[in-house]
Parts: sequence; C-alpha cells; structure tokens
Amino acid sequence: MTNKLTQLVQTYRQEQRCLAGFNINDIYDLHAVALAANELDLPFMAMTYPPVAELNGTYLCRKMVDGFAKIANNDIFLHLDHSTSVDLCKRAIDDGYDSVMIDGSHQSLKENIAMTKEVVAYARSAGVTVEAEIGKIMGRDVVVQCEDDYLASVADVKALYEEAGPDMLAVGIGTAHGFTPTTPKIHFNRLQEIANAVAAPLVLHGGTGIADEDIQKAITMGIAKINIGTIVHTTYMREAHKEIDADVGAAYPPYVMKSVIPRVQEVVLDRLKAVNPHLK
Repeated sequence: MTNKLTQLVQTYRQEQRCLAGFNINDIYDLHAVALAANELDLPFMAMTYPPVAELNGTYLCRKMVDGFAKIANNDIFLHLDHSTSVDLCKRAIDDGYDSVMIDGSHQSLKENIAMTKEVVAYARSAGVTVEAEIGKIMGRDVVVQCEDDYLASVADVKALYEEAGPDMLAVGIGTAHGFTPTTPKIHFNRLQEIANAVAAPLVLHGGTGIADEDIQKAITMGIAKINIGTIVHTTYMREAHKEIDADVGAAYPPYVMKSVIPRVQEVVLDRLKAVNPHLK
C-alpha cells in the first residue's frame, strides 16, 4: 500500500509540481520553515543531515517535528538526508521517520543496488518512503573528473530503480551542494532521458544555487522534490552571529532567536516561491 508521502510525490510528478525539502538543525530553523510554509499554505519536508541525526538522535528529531505539527497548516514529512549508512536508515525508520535517503552513489552500481535493496526491504513493512541516488552531486569534497563521472547514466538509473525499487531517485545532472562560484549547469537533455526511462519521482539536490528558471524547468521534466539546505543554515548562523556579537554579555537565546527566525523565514519563503511560481 502506497503511503501518503510516496503518493504525494507521484502525484506531483504527474502534475509538474514539486515538494520542497529543507535541511533543518534544531527547533529554530524548523520554526522558520514551518512559518514560511504556512504563509503559502504548503506541505514541506524537514530533512536531517546525518550529523544532525547522529548528534540529536533520530528519536528526538521525530519528536521535534511532531511538536511543530501543532502549528503547521499542512503535513511536515521528516526525512533522513544523504545517509551513507544502512544502519542509520534503519534507526530512522524504527524511530518513525517518514522517509529516508540511502546514498550509495559513491559505491559501485552493484553495491549501490544492494544497499538500496536492503533499506527498501526494511522500509516497506514500516510504510516508509525511500530515496536513492545515482550519479554525483558536486560540492562537499566530491571530486569529479569529467561529465561522465558525475552525470547519472540512464542505464544505471534504470538498473537501480528496477532492481532495488526506491520510491524516489536523486539523479546527478550537474547540480552542486552549497554556494558555487558560478550557477550550476543543469544537463536538461540527460534529465529528459532519465525522465523518459523511469516513472519514479525525481529529486534535485543542491537547491540553494540553482537559478529559479532552471528549477521551474526541471519540475516540468519530472523533478518532484527539491533539496534546499545551505541558504537556510548560513542565514541562520550569520544572523545569529550578528545578534550575539552586538552584545555577547547580554545575549539570551530566546531574544536572539526571536530576531533570527523571521530572517530565516524570509529566505525560505523566497525558495518556496521559486519552487511554486504560481503562488507568487
């Protein structure tokens, strides 16, 4: 039986819409994302990168998101982002995550398929959505030699999807994590070939540095989820630093964060509008 999140992204792919996923670290940036999503009356995905899941524990991350369900107008889907560990995926599934990503993209295709199959099998009985990755998302010390080294091969995409059965597929098409010196060049021809080859909702990583028009074009070509992280945590850190630095001795977390949350909310709102141009 298809769960709510899997059904949503399948519908979004058909309707050329997209679910925005935001990497969150604690209650403050999650609060900012929830408020921004409420402004546009949208669901969203709260994504915990492995360092966040490891530091706080997947159980606490689940409870944190549960608490924000009280103020959210729509669904918040909790997702484990970019886990290279099958065991961490299983812990997140056990603690009630809605979705997990098993990232075997740095392994051989055979190993990537094996890792993904193991997570998919574990997730199925719990009704949890699984995202896999093929190709490479540049940045974060990912070294690429040429286009063939990072672009997802259509044959590899088909093999991973058909043999392992993930619900969503993140595909390497030229995007990069974090801020980049130049706007990433998305290989739309490769994206179209992949979209023609598999029915899975496709995922675009590196949402911070992609031009709005490229995001919107990608959505029309099968991208049903986009990941946005760097712009959120860098805004959070920069604005918190400003507030604290103004008077370190008097800095008090609730007062600092009362000023920071609206500034993070503003950048999240901007990215939500880029993903949902019909709502501008």
